[in-house]
Amino acid sequence: MYVLIYLLGLMIPIAAGLIVFLIINKAIRGRGKELQQKFISLGTLQGKSLAEIQAVCGNSTSVSYRNDGVKIYQWMAAGYHIVLLFDQDDICLGVSSETAV
Repeated sequence: MYVLIYLLGLMIPIAAGLIVFLIINKAIRGRGKELQQKFISLGTLQGKSLAEIQAVCGNSTSVSYRNDGVKIYQWMAAGYHIVLLFDQDDICLGVSSETAV
C-alpha cells in the first residue's frame, strides 16, 4: 500500500510536468508553423514583390545587403526560419534557405 502511494506521489508531478511541457511546446512552435503556412499559401515566391510577401507574412525580422545590391530578408519565428533574396526593385529572386523544426 505504501509503495503504491509512493509511486503515485512520483507519477503525478511527472505527468503534470509533461502536460505543461506539451502545452508550452505547442504554443511556441505554433507561431513558427503559422508563419510557415503563410509562406506556403503564397506559392512560388520567386518573382513576387516584397510588398506582396509582407502583406501576407508581415515585416521581416531582419534585412541585410550584399555588395552586389542583393537584399537579404529573413523571417523568423520559433521553429521556423526563411531567408529570401531580393533584387534592387524588391522582386524576390528566390529562397536562400528555409528551416522548419
